[in-house]
Amino acid sequence: MRRKWLTAEARVPLEVLAAPYRDIGDPLLAYLRELTNEGNDVLVVLPEVIFRGWRRLLHNQRALYVKRLLLVEPNVILASVPYQLIR
Repeated sequence: MRRKWLTAEARVPLEVLAAPYRDIGDPLLAYLRELTNEGNDVLVVLPEVIFRGWRRLLHNQRALYVKRLLLVEPNVILASVPYQLIR
């Protein structure tokens, strides 16, 4: 991922955080609180894949978890961007 990011020459730096046991809550909150510590606002753009039918039960749980986590966090603006994969 880092190599692809550098190859793409993105103007935004890539931040990689360690998330033990795939729990992204604590590392994400610690990083955001570090950024908002001085009263700055942070915009978090959350891409969200939309599934139809029974596939909904298997997917999108992570997005709901992150939304619940960040909606009550001060100085954090959350933008959820839904998109649908088309075959």
